[in-house]
Amino acid sequence: MFDEPAERRAILEVGQALQDAWNRGDAAGYASLFTDDASFVAWNGLHGYGRQAIGDAHRPLLEGPLAGSRLVVVDHADSQRPESLRLVRPDVAIMVTSGAVTLANEGAPGPDHDSVQTFVLVKNGDRGQITAFHNTRRQAQP
Repeated sequence: MFDEPAERRAILEVGQALQDAWNRGDAAGYASLFTDDASFVAWNGLHGYGRQAIGDAHRPLLEGPLAGSRLVVVDHADSQRPESLRLVRPDVAIMVTSGAVTLANEGAPGPDHDSVQTFVLVKNGDRGQITAFHNTRRQAQP
């Protein structure tokens, strides 16, 4: 069960582990943080199901055009906190956070790589896993 504050830290650690796997270029490690039946919506609207599909989709990206890129899962106002984190059941959490990718040849994320990310995490044994993920490019506020 997710209970505060230890479980909140555990949820944030999943986000950190996701970032770390991306930054290592480790598609299998990245995918391992998702449930077997996870739903994944990429920034461009492509939708995949399952840990295997997530790994398969990220492998050519992390070995190709995104090789050497850096993912940062942060909130713009405070890099230590997500924009929103709430426990909707004792074993389910929803986290909304910012995410940005900096390409290997860039010093900072480009505006087309700054996103809002929604994670639905479930308690799976002794760890949290991502069961749904949605990534949307951040837009300028009117």
